Amino acid sequence: MNWFQRHLNWSAVISWLALYPITFVAGFILGLIVIGVDPYISDEALEGLSYLVGIVVGLAWILPTNGWILKRKSRSLWWLLILFVPFGWIVFLCLGNRSEWRLQ
Repeated sequence: MNWFQRHLNWSAVISWLALYPITFVAGFILGLIVIGVDPYISDEALEGLSYLVGIVVGLAWILPTNGWILKRKSRSLWWLLILFVPFGWIVFLCLGNRSEWRLQ
């Protein structure tokens, strides 16, 4: 069993922290593409685009990684909804493992 499976809560924290550089790089690349297409785009349009990139990349990264963690904890994927509640990540980290390897 690898480190990520033995330390599921740390795996979640690492995936959440990895989200920031991934989102930054994706937004930077998309910003360069948009400015290359239209160099006179307004700052408001770029700001709205950056919010959209943050949401899309964030959901595309957090939902699968946390879904994997929930499956390893033998929990339902419905627990992913708790992440949309303010400070719901605290509840996510407090979920106990139901895995068989923990019972041995």
